[in-house]
Amino acid sequence: MQETVTVFLTGMSHDGRAAGKIDDMSSLRHGQTVFVENAVAGQKVRAAVTADKKNFLEAVCTEVLEQSPHYAEAICPHHAECGGCSWQHLQYDEQLRQKELFVKNALRRLGNIRESDFAQHCLPVLSCKELSDTGENPQDNTLRYRNKMEFAFAFCQGRLKLGLRRKNSHDIAEVTECRLMPRQAMLIIEALRQVLRDFDLPFYRYAVVRHFQDTWTLELITYPFSEKNKQAEKQSMERCSDAVRHLVSGLVHGIRKSKTDVAYAEHTANEYGNAQLMQRLCFAGHDTLYKLGSRAFFQVNTAMAQLLYGVVQDFAKCVLPEKNSHVWDFYCGVGSIGLSLAPFCEHNDKQPVFSRYSALVTEYSGFLYKKPLLIGAEAVESAVLLAEENACLNNCGFARFECCAGKDIGKFFKRFSLPHLLILDPPRAGIEAEALAAILRFLPPYLILVSCNAATLARDLGKLVSAYRILAVQPVDLFPHTPHVETVVLLSKAGL
Repeated sequence: MQETVTVFLTGMSHDGRAAGKIDDMSSLRHGQTVFVENAVAGQKVRAAVTADKKNFLEAVCTEVLEQSPHYAEAICPHHAECGGCSWQHLQYDEQLRQKELFVKNALRRLGNIRESDFAQHCLPVLSCKELSDTGENPQDNTLRYRNKMEFAFAFCQGRLKLGLRRKNSHDIAEVTECRLMPRQAMLIIEALRQVLRDFDLPFYRYAVVRHFQDTWTLELITYPFSEKNKQAEKQSMERCSDAVRHLVSGLVHGIRKSKTDVAYAEHTANEYGNAQLMQRLCFAGHDTLYKLGSRAFFQVNTAMAQLLYGVVQDFAKCVLPEKNSHVWDFYCGVGSIGLSLAPFCEHNDKQPVFSRYSALVTEYSGFLYKKPLLIGAEAVESAVLLAEENACLNNCGFARFECCAGKDIGKFFKRFSLPHLLILDPPRAGIEAEALAAILRFLPPYLILVSCNAATLARDLGKLVSAYRILAVQPVDLFPHTPHVETVVLLSKAGL
């Protein structure tokens, strides 16, 4: 018989579960920590234990004994099966509060950073409420915000399924609605389903839907053509192109031979129509135009990406010299952050756009540098080529982009003078140990870290605070109704 426990839930975990301690005084497990699926902070629940770990239990909620004041009705009909937005049954203000706690707890517990070193510098989460200056309901901005979604295929029991992953599973929920994407996304997915019912082939892997500035594209990622079903596979791709022609401007057929479960094609087999995407972001005093390939990384929430890059701009303006600022942008992708800072490499009036950061403005003696004033580094060669194109699109002749792994940053310190400002926006795994060692050896005066993973951010900051002090920590909510939070941190070398 499965063990059940009574738990009062006090917080949320990074994977979307609620966390609390066993509330039953008569139980030998009284006080033990439990992570509970399908529950929210503030509830008292009865839960069935699914795993007994060394220091905690895992469980699934079977009955709500006391409802949470933070509970919200789910926004999506597929919330019980789909693993996408696991916080949709938590009120939005509480989502923001929990994300702020995530960042603070990570810095303290995982980074071993003294609370006195960051607490007064940790700012409230910037949310989509900042966007609601049109009189619309701020809650509306928490929906339909994604510009990209990776739908997955699964071939089981002789049938091809297309949808989103189920919770904690590789199985597919054939969703007919997704409240995080504009409605046209589901029209595209349904058109594919209609076609592929006639082609039950274990050939398809992912359908990646993207849109920028009202332009929609679709990338179908498959295995290589097989000898046995090659003709049927080619025919199915042509039928898919015909079915979505009126819904997308272009379709890309990408091939992924590796069996690792990643929605990223190794090369392009064919393109139908125009799969080129462009995005314009508007900042104070200037616009930046970005050309994006079918596989280029870009923040999935365009409106909040503009706010995120605005935070980076404001932090940069607080510490850069008045003109000819020397900025490095590592893990730069298509150059999105670095090029948004291009005006500061020409002139900087030292007045932050947001008054919330005015106390951070510092006096800076300044150095003399030779061009390039903006250097970007990225390990993906195709992204570097796009970054160079984007520099041309934005008339940034002083920018230079190189294909280079983050761990090789030490070579840049030897080739160029120290930058005034080093920006690092690594993937979820965080900054490589070699890069951190080089930074601590050469000590550029100011750093801005942009992170989508509070745990690895805390780990990296835990090493950097031996030589740097934290000036500001700004969480930004790019992912409403999920546990994910983006964080921007400004640091200065000790003694500045």
